[in-house]
Amino acid sequence: MPGREVDTVVAPRADLVELLTATSRRVSRLVGQALAEDGGTLDGYRVLRLLAAGPGRTMGQLVATLHLPGPTATRVVDGLVDAALAYRLPDPADRRRVVVHASALGRTRLARWEGLVAAQQAALARSLGEHRVTSLVTALRELVDAQD
Repeated sequence: MPGREVDTVVAPRADLVELLTATSRRVSRLVGQALAEDGGTLDGYRVLRLLAAGPGRTMGQLVATLHLPGPTATRVVDGLVDAALAYRLPDPADRRRVVVHASALGRTRLARWEGLVAAQQAALARSLGEHRVTSLVTALRELVDAQD
């Protein structure tokens, strides 16, 4: 009929960019849903994980390491601080900057979140096969390392 839009769209064959984007969004959604059951978010998990791995990070380090936009990093850190999962202290080397640290409660919560993420990764490994997941992780790590 004239004037009616066609409901079906033929998509071009998925290339690497499309496949990586679709996979990233799907895994992010599944992991995010699991974390949400315990009051977490994917970005909160990623930030807290980085904070717990070291002596603290500046906002600039969080942004650069996790590839987060500055406003997103600030919003996530604000949420972690409000939930007492992280705290800020002045940078001893430059009092104009702050260093964000994981709190003891944050480390405890991170342990629970790690379990939730591990369960999602195990489900993916059962679905695709452990060997394929290991190969995928290796290939993605090489791709990320080549970009640095």
